[in-house]
Amino acid sequence: MKQDNNFKLLIQIVLLIALIPTLVGYYVQSKGHWIVGLFCYMGTVFVLTVPIMTYLTIRLIQHGMPFVLRLLSLLNRRLMPIARFVSHSKLLGPLINLFIRSQFFISFIGLLMCDQLIRVVLGRFAGQHTTKRYLSLINVGDVRFFPQDSLDDTATQPETKAIDAAYRDNKENQERPHYSLSVAHTLSVASKLAYEDVAVVKYELEVAGYEVERTFKPIGYRNVCAYVVEKHNSIILIFRGTNPLNIQNYVTNIDAGLSKVSSATKGYMGRVHKGFWDAMGATEMQQYQSSESIHIELNNTSLFKSISSSLIGVLKLLKMLSLNIFTNVTDPIDASWAGHDGAMLRHHSAYAQAEHHILELIGDNKDKKLYVAGHSLGGALATVFVAKMIQIDSRLIQQFEGLYTFGQPNIGDRDFGKSFTADINCKIFNHTYNNDVVPRIPFWYSPPPGTLVFIDSSYKISIYPPSQKTQDPVPVRPISYLHLSGLLNRSVIRRLKSETSTRILFRVLFPFFINDHFPSDYSDALLNGHVEWVILDEEGEGGNIDDDDDRRSFQSPI
Repeated sequence: MKQDNNFKLLIQIVLLIALIPTLVGYYVQSKGHWIVGLFCYMGTVFVLTVPIMTYLTIRLIQHGMPFVLRLLSLLNRRLMPIARFVSHSKLLGPLINLFIRSQFFISFIGLLMCDQLIRVVLGRFAGQHTTKRYLSLINVGDVRFFPQDSLDDTATQPETKAIDAAYRDNKENQERPHYSLSVAHTLSVASKLAYEDVAVVKYELEVAGYEVERTFKPIGYRNVCAYVVEKHNSIILIFRGTNPLNIQNYVTNIDAGLSKVSSATKGYMGRVHKGFWDAMGATEMQQYQSSESIHIELNNTSLFKSISSSLIGVLKLLKMLSLNIFTNVTDPIDASWAGHDGAMLRHHSAYAQAEHHILELIGDNKDKKLYVAGHSLGGALATVFVAKMIQIDSRLIQQFEGLYTFGQPNIGDRDFGKSFTADINCKIFNHTYNNDVVPRIPFWYSPPPGTLVFIDSSYKISIYPPSQKTQDPVPVRPISYLHLSGLLNRSVIRRLKSETSTRILFRVLFPFFINDHFPSDYSDALLNGHVEWVILDEEGEGGNIDDDDDRRSFQSPI
């Protein structure tokens, strides 16, 4: 009955929206502009078709799951020999690889253009959070949003014993990575949570036992969002990743020029992604005016002076309005996240806000630990935050316990990675899930500093510490286009029965290397997976391919 009511409501909304371009088309056609009218009618057809087809697809997935699983398993068995043959072919492999990549790129651009329509449709049928808020597009298909034990205390989690074993006989002068699988899972869930409204974030943190009333602080700076919270002497700083509905996030991502960075104490620190570095802002609080006033004098001694003084006043108002509109269009801020004064969001940088609040929480307690994390763009911002800590030799370095990123892009050159000293480098862990495209771009950058943690589709986890000789991080392997991925991957097929209809719909709509970027896969893998390998002094690229029979020939099995 509820599904029928939802469908009726969908039809009513769609018809109402479709009526708008229809009326516009009829009007402009009556004025002789038949081409514009034709485009309006095409818009009507699009509005009528897409939501209904999406709804029917979800219902088909719900009722046809057993058949779909059998069909996908059959396709996997039939296509596996062909995929292996093509992947080893020196001629067919590169040609098919180029064709598939070009097709995926074109289709992905098209999907981004209709992102808002997808959210309107899915938001109605995916349900609401306990706080009566709709989940973001990033988490709307997550079946685990959120179990109460997903945000455990980071302070009491043991480090991974496998790394101890791998470094037991290590004679090189290198810091052992301080990796904890349970801490990684906690921070992955916290990073996933950052995509939601503040009300949802606070609710989930309270359920998990965090000291929300005393320590929680949402941070907003222009289009950057983050939050700080504490539990049992563990302070976490989480940066939000790219919001699909925030075009300014894409502007930050594509501002990919490299800027030189230097420090008064450390000297030259290399070159870093300009968009990410500028998004974090200055390291000090800036002076600002919370309000701006204008003075208008009206003179009514004569008709001329009344009109002239009024016009001058109107011109002053229009000037102020136009300047404010221009500023907010060219450099918008996301005040909805932090709810602060807009002037503060524009002038108090994300770094300055976060450092100031964290130092207040630390006070004189030297036992408190700081963890920094983020997914996607949030991971890049988290790395930049730590880099700025190093740049100004911040007091936070003494409490810094770990930087955990999930699907973060490359952010700088080799010299930038070298600016992270060994005592910091051993606390940085960059997670890459299978064929996630984001950790592989921009491809002309160097990999981020720290240890690569690679997770394959079966949730096997391999750890690649930096080179013991050069301290260079291990780059992740390229995307595997010639192996069975996405809905044809055996591990993915097995998990389909436990996934939501919305998540399966995303698997159908998006290419596999975009689906592998969802934060839910990272948190699920870190919850259910286990560390199998620690690979020391790996040459080349890190990361195994799921159906590669030779993948276990690593140097340091656990």
